[in-house]
Parts: sequence; structure tokens; C-alpha cells
Amino acid sequence: MDRVLLLFDDLQYAGHIEKTLRKMGFDTETITNEYNLNDKIISFNPDFVIVKGSESSKASSLMVGKRLKETIKYNGKVILMFPEDQRPQSEDLIKLRMDLLLIEPISAIRLAAHILSLSGGNHDAIMDRILRVAHTDLNFRHNEQQILKQMGESIDTEIQMISERLKAEDEEIVLDDKAIQSFIDPQYRTSVPEKPTEPVVQSLIEREQEDHSADYLIDPDYNAKLRAEVTKNQEELPFRIEAYNQAISTVDQDLKVGISKRQTKKRALELLEVTSPSEKKGRDEERKQFAKALWKK
Repeated sequence: MDRVLLLFDDLQYAGHIEKTLRKMGFDTETITNEYNLNDKIISFNPDFVIVKGSESSKASSLMVGKRLKETIKYNGKVILMFPEDQRPQSEDLIKLRMDLLLIEPISAIRLAAHILSLSGGNHDAIMDRILRVAHTDLNFRHNEQQILKQMGESIDTEIQMISERLKAEDEEIVLDDKAIQSFIDPQYRTSVPEKPTEPVVQSLIEREQEDHSADYLIDPDYNAKLRAEVTKNQEELPFRIEAYNQAISTVDQDLKVGISKRQTKKRALELLEVTSPSEKKGRDEERKQFAKALWKK
């Protein structure tokens, strides 16, 4: 299962979330400050990083989001949770590295549903398991109720809402092509053309053939000229091949592979031995001039 790293400033809430995710099969670890976040990402290699913290704590969701985008190389999913009174400004959102932004308070059931939606795939069995725990585990229900009390909600309402949302996502929507077309084009219902009768179709085909028949007529003189060029090239081709074979017979290299690095280096050294200092200096000047002209462009 996926690994989840929790960076929470509230240890009690972090323990509740960690127990919930472990019951779902996730491998979790929790840290309480952002200073060793980079080392923990390298050692734990999480698939999800979930951050919950206020600006006055050691784990600020805003600062962690900026660090994950600017300095820390991390390719997993990021969920940032903000208090209601510390919502990020619109100009700060572009500076944050995140896949999902949540506003507190967030129940463990809802956070689990968000994680499963980001991980992709079919996780109905996992979600059914956590919903069953929410119905039967009294300790879990108590912790969830303490969180939801701040929202004025109950755990039963939360379970019902998430269950209905999962049910709605599973329903298959069948789309009618005619309905889609009529929605795109309101005049579609009245403007659908009737199929033309067979005589009309035949007359259209014949007319199209007549229209295009003139496009493929070639001038006889031009046709004769093309034939003469093809005949001439066919006669000259054997002589060209023979001349090419003679030209490459004295070349000391494999034309398919080319010259190896060792041969290239050897030839370069041989050229240096027979080149005078004045010639070397002249070639260096030409290279400098070429480089200057190239950079000017």
C-alpha cells in the first residue's frame, strides 16, 4: 500500500489520522515540525505528504507548500490543510506545491476518501472497511465526533454523505448521441437531413467524376518529355554506380560505421606533426572569427 507522511502540529489529531490510515492498509509516519522534512522525505520516500499547521506553529502549511515547490524535490501527492481563519491568498496559491487544499476541520473519514481519490484505482473495499469501522468502533466514533462537533455535524451525517457520494460516482451515465447533438445544436432536431434517394445519389457521383476527370488530363508533349527523362536516367544509372564504386575504393574507412575515435585521434595527431606553428596559429584565428560570427547571429 502507499506510504503517507503526516506533518501535523496537533499530536492528538495526528494519532487519530495515523490509526485510521493504518486500518486502511497505509504505511504512515508522523513528524511535528518542518525542519527535518527533507531528510524524512528522502528516508521514508512517501507517496503522500499531508500537512496541517497554522502560521504560529512549527509546521506551517503555507511555508511547507512553498518549500516543497522551491527547494525540496518531491514527486508525490501533497495535501495542505489550512485553518478557516488562515486561508491562503489567491496570489500565494501559485507559489504552493499541492494537489489538494482542505479547510479545517477535516474528519478522518473525509481525509481518507480524498487520499483514495488521489491515488486512483478502485478502492471500494478499503472505503467499505473504514465505513464499517466508523459504525462499530466506539473509540473511533468518539474521536470523529470531537472533530465534527466544531462543524456542527455528526459522524452519522458524515458517513451518509460520503456513502452517497461514492454511490453517485459508481453510477454509470449513458449518453445518447442524438441528445448530445441536440444540446450542442438546438436546430439539430429540425435540421437533420433526410437520406437522398438512390437516383439523386447516383447523379451526384457521376457529376463528381465528371468534375474531377479534367484534373487528371496530362499534356501529350509534357508526357513525352517525362518519359524521355526517365529513359535517360535509366541508361546513365549503371555508369553513375560504377563511378561511385571507383571513388570509394581508395577510402580507408567503413562507410556504414564511419571512422572510430581512435582513428580520428590518430589522424589528428599526424596532422599536428606536419603542421607548422604559423598554420596552427592561422587556424586558431579562423576558429575565433568563426565563433564570434556565430555568436553575433
